[in-house]
Amino acid sequence: MSNKKYGIILIVVGVLIVAAIFFAVPLHLAGAGFGLKKLIGVVVGVVFFVAGVLVSFGKGGKWVPTRKK
Repeated sequence: MSNKKYGIILIVVGVLIVAAIFFAVPLHLAGAGFGLKKLIGVVVGVVFFVAGVLVSFGKGGKWVPTRKK
């Protein structure tokens, strides 16, 4: 699979994680229902989303060293 497909998969997973957490608790973040586990889940979801954007829209082969002829 190409980098673009991996990026799209990471974006979808990140959005699903964040959406699942926000639909499971009330929308006010300062309430008692928003604990440390849910905050960590939001951070993980955002990291997945950002990684997916970087992988999907980044230049392919930028990090791979190439041998010049």
